[in-house]
Amino acid sequence: MSIMTTEDDFNSLFICENLRRLRQAHHLTTTHVANILKKSRQGYLNYENGDREIGIHDLIKLSGFYGVTIDEMVGNPFSQHNNKPMSFRTYEMVDGELTHVMPLPINTANDDVICVKYDDRQVDFFWRTQVHHKNKVMLFEYYNRPYVSKLFYNTDGGGCFFLHDEPFYFTKAHADNIVIIGVFSAKLTKDFTIPNFL
Repeated sequence: MSIMTTEDDFNSLFICENLRRLRQAHHLTTTHVANILKKSRQGYLNYENGDREIGIHDLIKLSGFYGVTIDEMVGNPFSQHNNKPMSFRTYEMVDGELTHVMPLPINTANDDVICVKYDDRQVDFFWRTQVHHKNKVMLFEYYNRPYVSKLFYNTDGGGCFFLHDEPFYFTKAHADNIVIIGVFSAKLTKDFTIPNFL
């Protein structure tokens, strides 16, 4: 399994999503939150959109304002904490030699994972989210039909995504029928199939 997104990228996604979720839950505009931080509206929007990393002082100020902990500000907002670990016999490259090491435990305690199985040899994993993340491959529904693609939005609210490598365009009115389900996390490809393994 190759991880396509770094831990820092996911931490950033969590923070952006939490900022947006907390602001909307309190029925605040981006201008209102920007004023709390004594920043311009665009300065705050850069935090929500992930164009700029929020500093610890602003995180502390907002956590106090919203009445949540810093952990809640930076953690996965959709974690289901289901703690179902799996252990795999594991080998690791140590000093240039493959060595048997302690089994690698894998669990979904911190992430809610969605699998997209293309065939018996390829499975993609998505982290559940309800927010569009720019330049990331998204799992979403459009008129109740699921798709996997990057979503591109125009300034007028319309945009496009790709179907079989061809652009599919939608208007601002049609954009309301897009429901975000997840953001791409990792890919598992198999050279041969094993019964009952994914």
